[in-house]
Amino acid sequence: MAISSCRLRYIRFDISAKEPPFFHVADAVIRKARGDRYIELSKLLVLDIQNEGHQKTLQELAKQIKAQGLCEGMDAMEVYARLDRVRKVREKDLVTVTVNHELEDVVEIFSRLNSRGTRVTEADIYLGVVAARAPGWVRDQFLPFLKVLKECGFDLGPNLLFKSLTAIVAGKTRFKEIKDEYWDAEAIRPAWVRCQDAWKNLIKRLSEYGVLSNEPLPTETALVTLVALQDKFPDEPSFDAAFYWFVQASRFARYSGSATTSLDEDVRAVREAQSLDEAVTQLMERFTHAPEIQAAEMLRDYSDSAFGRFLLYLLAYKNKARDWDEKGHRLGFEGPQILADFKPQWHHIFPQRFLAGQVEEHQIDALANIAVIGPTINIRINARNPMDYLDRYKISADKLEQQFIPSDRAQFRVDNYSNFVENRARILAERATSYLNSLRRGIGFEALESPYASSLRTSS
Repeated sequence: MAISSCRLRYIRFDISAKEPPFFHVADAVIRKARGDRYIELSKLLVLDIQNEGHQKTLQELAKQIKAQGLCEGMDAMEVYARLDRVRKVREKDLVTVTVNHELEDVVEIFSRLNSRGTRVTEADIYLGVVAARAPGWVRDQFLPFLKVLKECGFDLGPNLLFKSLTAIVAGKTRFKEIKDEYWDAEAIRPAWVRCQDAWKNLIKRLSEYGVLSNEPLPTETALVTLVALQDKFPDEPSFDAAFYWFVQASRFARYSGSATTSLDEDVRAVREAQSLDEAVTQLMERFTHAPEIQAAEMLRDYSDSAFGRFLLYLLAYKNKARDWDEKGHRLGFEGPQILADFKPQWHHIFPQRFLAGQVEEHQIDALANIAVIGPTINIRINARNPMDYLDRYKISADKLEQQFIPSDRAQFRVDNYSNFVENRARILAERATSYLNSLRRGIGFEALESPYASSLRTSS
């Protein structure tokens, strides 16, 4: 049985729970919980105890859980049995019912079933409609291209790719409103060629800004609009305006509410525009935003600020920051070669354990206390003074300054921590504002101040 961990990694099993709920979506509190109380469901469902190695993995996990003082009143074997019961979900049989109806009736059946049990998205249903009308296309074209995107670093779901296709073929992503003829092979196939070209060229465009995978992106939905922009304006020499919109749309959660409605509005604006600048101007006028980044934004908890992490990475990449390992390659590079599928990691400058009990807890995880490093370096800092690991890993003054961290070692003191994060937050905000201004240069739209941005300006 093949199990995808793409979404299951967000679901955690509470091994200590004695009554429902036993499963939780991994919010910030759960992600930050120490130990193995909340176990990623995907880590259990991939285990097959017929495999000796997998069986040992489950046994070791049970022992670790007991060693951490969890599951009071249970011994290691009982913990193992409990883990195994969850693991056995992978072995359950699924009942299937085959029907032979017109495609429209099949869509209606799926929609009704969808309201009763596990969610089947509209994209899943209509992708099935296209599969029936264009035999072989899903198997031979659509699914293999998902693998191509994954190899390029963009591990996307089929729904997102399908939405980008319908945005091109019909100018809509609300599938029920798309005319029936658009689902036919004659309409889908030429649009699919355009869709593939747009994705390939978009990935090249994004790499210019350091976006080498979808891992750090705060939103994936906005990629659909970027694909539409790339398809409509493929020969534009600069993509700065579009990327500016993408950053601001991510910052102010353009698609957090009625995502499909907003997405259709934006796709329509792209189709009607005569130039990239005109399209971006129209897109920017559809949500409130502000051109400046405030220092208060860089004091937010990094684990709860996907946009803040993304912005930190963009600034480090723009500043040609080098990794903190011995090789010291530029972030996103292996020597002179740019890396596909690069996934930045987030490192506490002042270690969490070193600060615990000495400063306010909410300050420890501030974005201003985070540096961006590559996925291969393993900095074992534990509770050490940051001075220790800076020397041990030979992290030079240049490497610190590349990430807007003061190189003066006298500032790396607990009694100076508040000043450290506040000063770095201010510097990061200034650099981020300058970065945004460089992207929007020459675009003639006015900032639409949001209540959120206004509150940040007042508090800072």
